[in-house]
Amino acid sequence: MSQNQNEKEITIRDQMKKFLIKGFYGFNTILSSGLGRRLGIFDYLDKKAKKLSESGPVSSISFTPEEITKELKLDPDYLDAWIHLSLECGIFEIENAQQRTIKTAPHVYDLLINRNHMFYVGDTIGLFYYFAPVQDDVIELFKTGKTLNIDDIYEEMIIDGHRSSARCGVLVEGLFSKHFKDFSKIIRRQGKVLAVGCGYGFNMEKWAEKYKKTRFVGIDIDSKAIEFAKKLIEQHNWNDRIKVFKITINEYAKKSKEKYDLILLNQVLHEMDHDEEYRRSVFEDLHTLLKDEGVLLVGETMIPDTFSPKKGFQLFDIMHKFLEVKFAKFYDEKSFKEFIDLTPFKHAELIKERGNYFWAIRK
Repeated sequence: MSQNQNEKEITIRDQMKKFLIKGFYGFNTILSSGLGRRLGIFDYLDKKAKKLSESGPVSSISFTPEEITKELKLDPDYLDAWIHLSLECGIFEIENAQQRTIKTAPHVYDLLINRNHMFYVGDTIGLFYYFAPVQDDVIELFKTGKTLNIDDIYEEMIIDGHRSSARCGVLVEGLFSKHFKDFSKIIRRQGKVLAVGCGYGFNMEKWAEKYKKTRFVGIDIDSKAIEFAKKLIEQHNWNDRIKVFKITINEYAKKSKEKYDLILLNQVLHEMDHDEEYRRSVFEDLHTLLKDEGVLLVGETMIPDTFSPKKGFQLFDIMHKFLEVKFAKFYDEKSFKEFIDLTPFKHAELIKERGNYFWAIRK
């Protein structure tokens, strides 16, 4: 008996709707959103909304095409076409046709423009917008099996990638504070947190905003990312409680006398050297830096085998795999547990709710 026998038969019309209509809407939404970001339109609307928020909450922002043309010095014909496409994709709505005013559609300001909102997804969408120009390079990679040269990638794409990882970090922190309530309270009062592979500092920024008395140290081997993170820290006036260093984990473990309550390894492990011996040595260093009662929090995408039975919604996880072919080495749940068994750590628990999860690793 076919496993689909009791399911409704999929028609060619269903498939056309999926690939043609929904596909076009999805593609053009990413295109319109990406252009809005790169042209500075979304930043302009965000600044306008922030001024209005001084007198009350803002959930939508209005504007006219003439206003955008004047303020950002953009060609009116191209702008008109972009606005029309954005209206069709549901990014904007016509507020008043006679006055030619437009406003963001419900929740769009928070989802695509307002970076401070907990449900902001603009960076994730932006990441795929920036991926489009490197398609010629990707075609070549299919033929050669090489890894995409980081120098060929837009810096905006790299930053969006880090911001997207920070979005995962926010979701992970929510799970962490829910499942480790007492431990979370201790960290809030007097804790010390080490962010390994802190990158541009976006994930650490989200944690620091919530853990206002906690001291943080971030380390990374990317000098450009560390300089960016330092500026981010200065913008928040956090220099008294957050330090970042360009250093390897092994060098830091040798030099540091500190022991940490919590170590964050958020979307970093898969990007490390693929050699298992090297990765085990990293976890030995993490074991050394962690307090006896501390927690190593590993936020890592678990990628199933291509032919594994499908379990629920996996699109974002599999997209992550596609974006980092060759560059990254992922684990699934089974192989990650086997990896941890080869390290000094004794306890590994997968904390999961719906599509969000992290590993809590203890001595």
